[in-house]
Amino acid sequence: MIIDRVLTKILFQTNREENMKKTVCILFGLSVLTCQLISAAGMQDSGSVPAGSDTRSFISKTPLTIRVLMSDAAVQPIRNYAPAQQEIFRKTDIKLNYEIVPFSSYDDKKNVLLSTNNWPDIAYVKPEDVTTYASTGIFQPLMQYVNEKTMPNFYQFWKKYPEMKKYMINNELYVFPVIQRGESANGYGPVIRMDLLRKYNLKTPGTFAELLDVLSALKKIYPDSVPWTGRKGTPQLLKTASYMLGSGYGEVGIYYDFDMHKYVFGPADSHFKAVLSFLHDAYKRGVLDPDFATTTSEQMESKLSSGRSFFFLDNSGFGQNYTKALRKLPGNENAVLQVVPIPKNSFGGQRAVSYPKELPGRFYAVNSSGKHIPELIKLIDWLYGKEGSDISNYGVQGYSFNYNSKGDPVFIKSYLEKFKDATPSSYYAVYSDLGITKLNFCFYACNTETWFEIEKSLGNWNNVADEYWKIIDSDKAYHTPAINPSLNTEQSELATDIIMELNTMLEQEYNKYIMGIEPVSNWDKVIARCESLGVRKLEKIYNDADASFSN
Repeated sequence: MIIDRVLTKILFQTNREENMKKTVCILFGLSVLTCQLISAAGMQDSGSVPAGSDTRSFISKTPLTIRVLMSDAAVQPIRNYAPAQQEIFRKTDIKLNYEIVPFSSYDDKKNVLLSTNNWPDIAYVKPEDVTTYASTGIFQPLMQYVNEKTMPNFYQFWKKYPEMKKYMINNELYVFPVIQRGESANGYGPVIRMDLLRKYNLKTPGTFAELLDVLSALKKIYPDSVPWTGRKGTPQLLKTASYMLGSGYGEVGIYYDFDMHKYVFGPADSHFKAVLSFLHDAYKRGVLDPDFATTTSEQMESKLSSGRSFFFLDNSGFGQNYTKALRKLPGNENAVLQVVPIPKNSFGGQRAVSYPKELPGRFYAVNSSGKHIPELIKLIDWLYGKEGSDISNYGVQGYSFNYNSKGDPVFIKSYLEKFKDATPSSYYAVYSDLGITKLNFCFYACNTETWFEIEKSLGNWNNVADEYWKIIDSDKAYHTPAINPSLNTEQSELATDIIMELNTMLEQEYNKYIMGIEPVSNWDKVIARCESLGVRKLEKIYNDADASFSN
């Protein structure tokens, strides 16, 4: 180092007495300068924090920076060089430089970068990105690294979850999947103001028809209310409600139906008319938000947290945060937004899809033109291991967590306490502050495990949370989601074209039927148009691909 060379020159070019005086002076000056530089570096990023343990992994021989394209979640904003990323740099000599894009514009930004081959070393991607771009050579092929010598940590997961082979295209892997750690699975579910049901002696709905009756009764009591609200417009409404109502929607229409044991394009199946009928009935009765087609996440939170809305059908875990916000309002100290068991649909079935417990469907792809691929591969494998996972889920040892006698990380209560009353929740605020867990750059990722620990440590855990998880755990209606099979190049190109044409046409139709501009009986004509656009070919592509994996 430069400091060493300076001191050596002094020691050997002057006499011993003078040398001692000069050395003391220079050491003092250099120490002050070093402190100033370290302080400035910390201020330049997100504020430096004390280093954790002294162990080093030395993934890189010299410090280097890896550019990472990240999607910013509204509930957990990402900031550059948060404490966890600082600790990763200290441990590995690899600095993660995030290029942060808001969730609402992430897909557009990512697609521009991918299509022009002008993207960072690694990026958060979706399965459809892989099927679209893998054949172009833009993604680094990864199977060459999936072995016990090169990636021992990831290789253990590869053997443990053979279904990850569905992520391969033409026998090659192009993405590293996020794997969840200690996850308790919930999912989309019906959440309602139970305190209002008790207050007005309304029965907990056991069917979806009864649900509309209950919400209609609340609308009469509160004429200015919006009983049922949602977020992200019509696509999210269909995604969250369709499967429970007896059909399905998935991300782009195609989904796996556990009753029929096959892939189905939901809007082109006759069962989808039951979905439209239900939503139209909710809209006509003034139960469904009149702005359902344009609602945002922020608007949904505002309506539920202020008491203007009483019901949502989405991530049921949100209800606990909205309950806390409601209870801060005068007269709402006993408010409870609680999930209810999945009601029976018009076909007599009770069904829902939970979130995955192990493989959440989050992926990162490596730029094949990147300059630091070997170091990046080592870093990712380290993040799949215990040390990397502990840091990327708990932050910095001695600052935000310590190890207990069993060797498990435990958050430091004094660190957590400053987030006790944070919104939308204490745990999301901790995650954002430290730069940790599933929504950050984390490969063996916590979500509910750290969530539970934080809430219990802060005294935020209550009987509402206990009841919530009892209801979820005992509800047999939930299925573990299927992992969609990867498609080969030919299948992918054909499926992409068909899906694009189908959804371009369907996007113009859904709201007409929900709002009653068109009668649901006319949906058969829409199904016929879907068939003319190749929907049955699309279903066959997915079912053939799934069968080939099973064989």
